[in-house]
Amino acid sequence: MLLPSPMESVRIHVEADYPLMYILTYEESRVQAHLTMLAATLQPARNIYIWSTTEGYNDGPDGPGYALGDPVAAIDLAIETVDAGLFILKDFHAYLKARPDVVRRLRDAHSLLKGTGKTILILAPILTIPPEMEKQITIVDYPLPDMVEIGEILADTVETRNMHALDNLNAQDSEALIRSFLGLTAEETSAVAGKILATRGTFEISAIEEVIEEKRQLLRKSEIVEFVPNTIRMRHVGGLNNFKKWAKIRARGFTKEARDFGLPVPKGILITGISGCGKSLVIQALAAHWRLPLMRLDMGRIFSDFGGSPEESLRRAILTVEAVAPAVLWIDEIEMGISVFSDSVESGSTSRIFASFLTWMQEKKAPVFTAATANDIDRLPPEMIRKGRFDEIFFVDLPDYAERAEIFRIHLEKRGKKASTVSIEGLAKSAGGYTGAEIETAIISGLYAAFSEHRELEISDIYRALNAMVPLSVTMKEEITKTKRWADNRAVRAN
Repeated sequence: MLLPSPMESVRIHVEADYPLMYILTYEESRVQAHLTMLAATLQPARNIYIWSTTEGYNDGPDGPGYALGDPVAAIDLAIETVDAGLFILKDFHAYLKARPDVVRRLRDAHSLLKGTGKTILILAPILTIPPEMEKQITIVDYPLPDMVEIGEILADTVETRNMHALDNLNAQDSEALIRSFLGLTAEETSAVAGKILATRGTFEISAIEEVIEEKRQLLRKSEIVEFVPNTIRMRHVGGLNNFKKWAKIRARGFTKEARDFGLPVPKGILITGISGCGKSLVIQALAAHWRLPLMRLDMGRIFSDFGGSPEESLRRAILTVEAVAPAVLWIDEIEMGISVFSDSVESGSTSRIFASFLTWMQEKKAPVFTAATANDIDRLPPEMIRKGRFDEIFFVDLPDYAERAEIFRIHLEKRGKKASTVSIEGLAKSAGGYTGAEIETAIISGLYAAFSEHRELEISDIYRALNAMVPLSVTMKEEITKTKRWADNRAVRAN
């Protein structure tokens, strides 16, 4: 019997006679099925016992229901049973936090189970390890389904419905469709596949958009990682031609051909510069240009109450992003997140979390491209911006004349308005020192003025809006000068 690849780590630890294991997963049914397969393949084969506080053991000395609501008795059964076996304890993390007697009995079991062929496996979605047990329990992060398993789930879904829904896809489209399901649990994959078949009757390459939308809805529950639809294209970004050239050169950096050529997977970029000049916009365009899913990480929420402990929140966020890799991880205004790290009351815990995050950025194996923006680069610690964290640091300056003309043209055409070349050139000349966001605001203000008077937009409306505005380059002149001076020999110009 061929075991699923995620179970290989569990098998090695069981055969090595590790007495206590903690399997982190939200997929009870899937992991339980895999453990049942594992028990049958071991030499000698192991019995398998499954316990929950609401149902007790599925099998025990007095039949089903033994140790109902009694976690200590659940541990005792593992200790007292003569034959080798796997003892699965569901949702045991709650007892590890609130019951010292349970912790004590687990520590006893660690000593008593050695060499007996018996293993206690705690199955839980949240990591809760008492400090006194850190050296005794082995933690296994159980990954979400990979492409092979997703392919099998899709095939099973099709077979169940007696369809030939996959027959009309070529090999390339089939791989792309399967890849789009990465990051979903087995149950979520089956449900989404069933929904697609119910509405379309077959799988098509365009069904990827439905999978992406389902992912976005599912990720809303995490409150930490948000799935961002790729709606911005490079043609929507005015100027920044140096950055666009860099992105084009590395567009195939995640392919197998790049690995065969000897190239490493792109790590990430940090984009700093003047607020309102397109830093966030260009990251969204980058993900779309590379045809990668875009995930946004809210670092501030890592220390909120949404996801449990900060360590658990960060771990779950990283696992979620890695599960859908290759992907772009967008961290907007990263200096704000770093200040949350540094201002946290629990300085020891905060240092560990920050160190873990930096280590992950440096050593991550999954093809996750970290794209971060920063308005105030001085607030970032040196270890964040040293070589190895990012492939490149870009500086976004105020747009020059040609870039301002392009920005005016993009925003006017976006709203169904056209202007002559002469008018665009005049506007671009008058908007010296204005950011891209300020140019957009001036156009919107002009449109409102025309709309309120029941007439078409006139170029004079935009001129009046520009003249009424005090640009950021004036109000923040000293800070902008300081930022430009920093970028002179520390960053690559995006413009």
